[in-house]
Amino acid sequence: MKPPDHHKPHLAARRKFLELSLESTRKSYYPQLKEQLARAKENEEHLQLLIDNLPALISYVDASQRYVLVNRELEKVFGMDRDQIIGRKMKHILTAENYAKVEPHIQYALAGRSGRIEVAYNTKQNEKKLYEINYVPETDQHGHVDGFYILSIDITEKKQAEKERAALEDRLRQAHKMEAIGTLSGGIAHDFNNILSGMYGFSQLVETHKNDPDKVEEYNRKIFESAQRASLLIQQILSFSRQSKSNKHPIRLLLILNEALTLLRSSIPSHIEIKKNLNSRAKVLADPTQLHQVIMNLCTNAYHAMGDEGGTLTVTLEEETAFGNNTGKDTPWTQEKYLRLSVSDTGHGIEDQIKEKIFDPYFTTKKIGRGTGLGLAVVAGIVEKHNGHIELKTTPGQGTTFHVYLPVVTDTPATAETPNAMASQKEPPGFGRIMLVDDEALILEVLETFLSGKGYQVTTYDTGVSALAAFTEAPDQFDLIVTDMTMPKMTGDKLSGAVLEIRPDIPIIMCTGYNENFSKTDALEAGIARYIQKPTDLSALSSIIRELLSNKNARSI
Repeated sequence: MKPPDHHKPHLAARRKFLELSLESTRKSYYPQLKEQLARAKENEEHLQLLIDNLPALISYVDASQRYVLVNRELEKVFGMDRDQIIGRKMKHILTAENYAKVEPHIQYALAGRSGRIEVAYNTKQNEKKLYEINYVPETDQHGHVDGFYILSIDITEKKQAEKERAALEDRLRQAHKMEAIGTLSGGIAHDFNNILSGMYGFSQLVETHKNDPDKVEEYNRKIFESAQRASLLIQQILSFSRQSKSNKHPIRLLLILNEALTLLRSSIPSHIEIKKNLNSRAKVLADPTQLHQVIMNLCTNAYHAMGDEGGTLTVTLEEETAFGNNTGKDTPWTQEKYLRLSVSDTGHGIEDQIKEKIFDPYFTTKKIGRGTGLGLAVVAGIVEKHNGHIELKTTPGQGTTFHVYLPVVTDTPATAETPNAMASQKEPPGFGRIMLVDDEALILEVLETFLSGKGYQVTTYDTGVSALAAFTEAPDQFDLIVTDMTMPKMTGDKLSGAVLEIRPDIPIIMCTGYNENFSKTDALEAGIARYIQKPTDLSALSSIIRELLSNKNARSI
């Protein structure tokens, strides 16, 4: 039904009013709305510009694992345009291998957990890269995860730089070891000459009194004791000079300290008195070789500080609480109880203007030929790596003291000493067929005589090649192998590897004087049963052989 004609003017007026109102509203608000939309678009462009210029891979992934936002660095590494990435799932973009590495962490992110991982990736350019990946979930007002942000940083060069720095630090420590060995060489030579003179003299006395059994027994014992002293000195030198990876384990610092001071006493002039106040048997988690180096360096520096005038070198070992002796510096003490090693001298002291430089590499106040300036820098590095602290106390003209603080570790109850009890029992005759391999005729003769006297059947070989040929021909004719490490043509580790391929069950004892490239750990990982140092303690060797053959026989029953 049409409205009456008299309503038409009113309808026209209402329509005109609405048109004017809409036009007014559009004019009033549209510019603001247009400006806000333009600003939002501009902000989005600024945000994209920002993330595109960051040196990291940045992306946002929704709850269905589809890419929503990516930056230019990610495009470059993935070798794809963002239009090829956005809207597709991660498992369709990443390689199967790379997706498998991150998939568990995707689930963590979708469960609302943040995290950080290091992942090795193979890029589209076939480059091996190591990335640090950080992921952060985004949740709505109800706590539901809408997606997550991913920030990946290439740390390949950083890790390589860290490895190179560690290698340089190792070389620095080794250079200082060689410097210290040079300093000690005169005293070491003197000590060796004394030992050899004693052995030489007693061997002549044996010949002189060969008709007096008691005298012969006494002189032979003296020769044996001298040989043990020489062996200990050699082991100390090798342990100190060996370039090896850090091997931390709980050790009693008192033992390392006594060993180092014994070595130092032979090289420090007698007009310098050494006083010891060693009042703790506490243990620290440490690399014994590196702590040996710390002690040797601090004591050698103390000796140089006193020089020809002489004086007193005092070494103190005590337990102390960190709060009881605060250094006054912002030093982060990690626990309350520390072991304090103090090395003091009565020398000339250190001037205030150079105290801050003494731990710098290559800084030295010594005369040419007396040091390179590596020592204290190495000491500081070692102490820091052991979560310890080093403190200097000095007064010009009144001497210097270095305090080294190392965290104490809980001591474990000592195990019962059983070797002596076992040694007191008379051994029954040995039984078994032993292959003996060494390129030194004298060693072969001694070991063959000893083991044959114990009842074993011994076959000797002076090369690894001849030993392997004999074993290959008749592998069941031997029950155990004792081999030297360093031999011409075929070394002991090569021989052992070839033998174990033929008979994985045969026990092998490796004897070595010194080998920088093959450690006890390497030997045990290669399947070698025991690794012992030369000169060989015959009684200990006999016990090891008996133990290995007993275990072998027990397994075969």
